[in-house]
Amino acid sequence: MNTQQLPPRHRRWTVLAAALAFALPFTLAACSGSGGGNASSTEASASGDAGGSGGNSEGSLVLGVMGNSADQIDPYSEQSSMSGLVIWTQVYDGLTHIAYDGSIEMALAESMTPNETNDVWTVKLKDGIKTHGGHDFTADDVIYSLQRMLDPEHPYAAAFQIQIIERDELVKIDDLTVEIHLNQPYGMLPELMARERLKMTSQYELDGNPDGTGMFNVVSFTPGREAKFTRFDDYWGEKPGFKDLTVLFFSDQEAVANALRGGQIDVAHAVPFTDAKTLAATDGIEIIESPSASHLTLDMRMDVEPFSDDRVREAFRLIINRQLTVDNAYGGYAVVANDINGNNTSCPLPDVPQREQDLDKAKELLAQAGYDESNPLSVELVTDAFNPGMYETAQLFAQEAAKIGVTVEPRKLDAATFLDNWMEWTFVINWSGSAYPEMSATHFLPDGEDNASHFNDPEYTELNIKMQSTADPVVQCECVTAMQLIEYERGSVIVPVYQIDVTPFRDRVHGLHQDLYNRTSYKYAGVTVD
Repeated sequence: MNTQQLPPRHRRWTVLAAALAFALPFTLAACSGSGGGNASSTEASASGDAGGSGGNSEGSLVLGVMGNSADQIDPYSEQSSMSGLVIWTQVYDGLTHIAYDGSIEMALAESMTPNETNDVWTVKLKDGIKTHGGHDFTADDVIYSLQRMLDPEHPYAAAFQIQIIERDELVKIDDLTVEIHLNQPYGMLPELMARERLKMTSQYELDGNPDGTGMFNVVSFTPGREAKFTRFDDYWGEKPGFKDLTVLFFSDQEAVANALRGGQIDVAHAVPFTDAKTLAATDGIEIIESPSASHLTLDMRMDVEPFSDDRVREAFRLIINRQLTVDNAYGGYAVVANDINGNNTSCPLPDVPQREQDLDKAKELLAQAGYDESNPLSVELVTDAFNPGMYETAQLFAQEAAKIGVTVEPRKLDAATFLDNWMEWTFVINWSGSAYPEMSATHFLPDGEDNASHFNDPEYTELNIKMQSTADPVVQCECVTAMQLIEYERGSVIVPVYQIDVTPFRDRVHGLHQDLYNRTSYKYAGVTVD
C-alpha cells in the first residue's frame, strides 16, 4: 500500500507460517555502505531499553511530520496521507501487524486459522484487551470494524483491499472468536490484515471519534497543525516509556529539519537527504539509517498520450540517470534499482540486465513514436514532495530529459491539492511503501486505489490472483518473479533507486528501531526519553 498517497475515493503464529517465505525482508547487507550518519551513536540509541525503564516514564516526546489539512482521527476516511497514518498508528491496532524486519506477527488476534480450502478463516482474539473507553475488545468489534470498512454507503479508500471478505458473512462464534468467510480462496489473510490502513476500532465512540485500542489516547487534534496524545496505561502490548506525545505538522521537510535543529521537536519523520549529514554532525542529534522497502516510483499513465505508447515509456526509463539520482537526489542514501519493486521479497528476481541511461536510444524511440524537433514532447511531473528525494528526483529527471529536447516540468503541490486530483495526473511521483502482495495489488491491479499509472495487464492480474489464493510459498514465489518480469519488460512505472530511510532525532530519545517500512519515527513501543 502507498501509505503516503492514497486517493480521495470510494513470528508468533504457526498456521501458514511457510507462506511468509516470499515476504521476508531483504538482508541488511543490501544497503551497506550508505552515505553519512553517526553509526556508533545510532547503534547505541537504536538498541535502547526495550522494557521502557531507565527513561522518564512521565516525560514527553515531540514528533515533526509534514501535515495535511484533510486528516481525520477516524481511520475509515476517503483520503489518506502519511500524517494521517502517523495518527492512526498511535490510536488503533490491527488484527496482525508487520514487525520491524517485515515479518508478520499477531496483534489483536491470538491466531488466524484457515479451513482446507482457504476461504473460511477462524480468528481468535487475545483475551483482556481494553479500549480507551474502558470496554473489552471482542468479536463484536471485529465484525463492526470490517463491516464499516466495507460499508457501500460510506466510501473508504482502503476498502478495495478487503473485497474478498463477505460483509454479511462475519460470524461471531463466541466473545473472542470470529469466523471470516471469503468470496474466494485466499491463503494470506494474516498478511492482508497487517496492512496499515486496516485498523480495528470499537463499536463504541469516544469523544465523537472511534474508540481505539492503541498505545495512546487522543487529547486534542487540529488538522494540519498539531495532535496531542497521552499514554494509554491499560495498553495490551509493550508501552512507551514516556507519557505525552505531541505531533507537530509542517508544510515541508526543510521546516521539519529546522525544527529539529532548533529543539522544537525531538524526532523528525523525514528531512531532505541534503540535510542528513549536517544533522548527523550536529551536537545533540543522532541518526538511524534503515534499509527500506519504501521507494518512490515515477508513474506514467499508460491509458493516455504520450505514455499509451510503449516506446515512450521505454524511452523515459532510459532517460533517467540512476547513479546520479543516488548521489544527488539522495545524497548517497540509496542504491540503484532496476524498474522492479523487488527489495522487500526473498523470492528470486527475474534474470534481466540492469537498465542504464541511454539518451541516444531514448531519442530514437521517441522519434519512432512521433516526437522529434518538429514535434517536441512536453510533460509535467507532479509531486507533493512529501518524502525526501521526490522533488530532487523530478528536477534531475528534467535536466537529463532536456539533453534530448524533451521538456519535463517538475510541479510541486501541497498534499491536499495533490491528493484531491489523485489518479488524474499523467506523469506523477508515487510511493511504494508496503509488502509486495499489497503493493502489487494496490499499484498494478485495474481497481487498485494506488494504480496511478492505470496499469491493466491481464497476465499480471491472473498471476496476482494466483499468488494471493495459495498458501504454497513455492508457487507464490513463482508468481512474484513472473510479475516482476512483467514490471520490467512492459510496466508503467520507473523505479530508479531504493532509498535508505534516515530518521534524525535528539539524543534524549532512546529505543527507536530500524524499520523496513519507514516507521522508525512514529513506532514507540519501549521508547524512552531523558
